[in-house]
Amino acid sequence: MFSRKALESYPPCNALCFRIVVAILAVLSLPCFGQITPWNPVNQVSQTQYTAYQLSLQNMGLGLYGGPSYDQGYRNRYNAAGTANASLGFNEARLFLKDQFTAMGLAVSEQGAYSNIVAELKGTENPQQVYIISGHYDHREDNTDAPGGDDNASGTAGVLEAARVLSQYHFKSTVRFIAWGGEEGWMLGSWDYVRNVVKKNSDPANQNVAGVLNMDMILRPGWDSQPDHVKDLDLGTRWEKAGCLDWANQFRNSAALYAPDLIVNPITHGSESEYYEWYASDQGPFMRMEDGYLYPSLMIAENTANEIWYKGTNAYYHTFNDASDRLANDPNNGSGITYDYDFATNVVRTAVGTIAAAAVIVPEPSGLFLLLGCVLVLRRRTSRTAQ
Repeated sequence: MFSRKALESYPPCNALCFRIVVAILAVLSLPCFGQITPWNPVNQVSQTQYTAYQLSLQNMGLGLYGGPSYDQGYRNRYNAAGTANASLGFNEARLFLKDQFTAMGLAVSEQGAYSNIVAELKGTENPQQVYIISGHYDHREDNTDAPGGDDNASGTAGVLEAARVLSQYHFKSTVRFIAWGGEEGWMLGSWDYVRNVVKKNSDPANQNVAGVLNMDMILRPGWDSQPDHVKDLDLGTRWEKAGCLDWANQFRNSAALYAPDLIVNPITHGSESEYYEWYASDQGPFMRMEDGYLYPSLMIAENTANEIWYKGTNAYYHTFNDASDRLANDPNNGSGITYDYDFATNVVRTAVGTIAAAAVIVPEPSGLFLLLGCVLVLRRRTSRTAQ
């Protein structure tokens, strides 16, 4: 134990050095100092910011972001026929996404004929190992007034919010944030990416995709056809194949830890007899084993494809009324089911926690650098005093 008497015996410069080092060591001994865990980015997820992203994406096509040259007179993000034939709303969203990711300090690129927007945070130790968090930003297969507030401004907003918080940290593995084009033409953008960037598992040039989280419709978990149905999150993966169920369980465990209010359906959908529950949407191409691909991937959605298509869970799916200012979010719409921003924010918290843990968040060594810097400065001062 250091004593005051010992301190007073030091020359003034050395006494100052002693005090500073002791103070720094005391701070470093605190349990929370210098420790960065997945809780750090999880706690930065903002419902206010998520909502702002979702509303901005929903309103593309009016020129509110890009200016008059993007005003088509109605809201729509169509590009199922490729970017060359895309709506002005799609191109406005494309501009918005690139600007947002760039402002976060990420390496941004546009890939393929359907304008996938890819933002990368390169890993510090295992950059060849890649985790992807994604959602499609196009909407509808025709050029009509269809804002797509839930499908899928909600999922793309989740990607942006995850990128906003995760980009403030470093990870051992690479993290990519991808907004897909062409999903409504049946996963055209993600198929292009898998074939031309990721490549087959057997290809020597393939990338090591360790896990994909794909968010598609995460804002309206209630059922119009059954308003008292539990509001839970559904997960879909090819769970009978290697690695896929483990990846789903990692997400499920993250939900229990980081978003305990989020109810996750205990059933992981996607057996071989439930083809569309693992294939429909942009996680699907990553698991098409029959075409040479099998990367652990997860569909994250308010309801299963079967429930949305055939059980009437969302009466406003692919319609004029899928918007925060239309019937999908009107409590007087008959069912009383509306957008649930608390639910969507909890989904994003879970996705952020899952990626932060899997990609391995890197602790900041700021405390040790501070200690080393003080020691070097004080050694220099001591040397000058001795001269």
